[in-house]
Amino acid sequence: PAPPRSAAPPRASSSEGPARGAETRAMLSVAVGAAVALHLSALTPHALAKTVNIAIDQASLAQESCGRAGGVPGTGTYKATCMKILGKATNPTSEPVFNADVYGLVKDQANDDVLNSGRVGSIDKLEPGVNDFVLRITVADSQPLPLKLKNFKAQGVTQLLNASPNPYDDYTEFDEFGAQR
Repeated sequence: PAPPRSAAPPRASSSEGPARGAETRAMLSVAVGAAVALHLSALTPHALAKTVNIAIDQASLAQESCGRAGGVPGTGTYKATCMKILGKATNPTSEPVFNADVYGLVKDQANDDVLNSGRVGSIDKLEPGVNDFVLRITVADSQPLPLKLKNFKAQGVTQLLNASPNPYDDYTEFDEFGAQR
């Protein structure tokens, strides 16, 4: 006669039991770790830096020459003048604002655009309240001065963010055979 069947599955031999148990514990440990990380990331604010609109006092905008500017690479005949744009910016918050991008219209006396984009420059740091700022731009000698400065505004953030490095700086390391590390 056949031996009676039990409802329990046959047990693994003692040689594969501890290995399978360790593998199961490792997978369970990874799953618990992932669940905890997911839970903690849900509790962490995604953006700690707040964007702040900065008012630029249009009446305070002024300009002055800062001498001959360097030409544009690749054009030996390009002549240009360096121009400083001075003004007052108001940080309305109670904390410093960093990396404030300044936008505005810059036109010459003939009403031609001096800049191809609306971004004029940036201010590294603005303390709470009114701050003086200076931006430098390059103006072609063929454009008649003085400049017309209109609709200036700025926007920055309340925390110093990691700025991406200059894309022209090469920090790549090479081994003695010239291969990239």
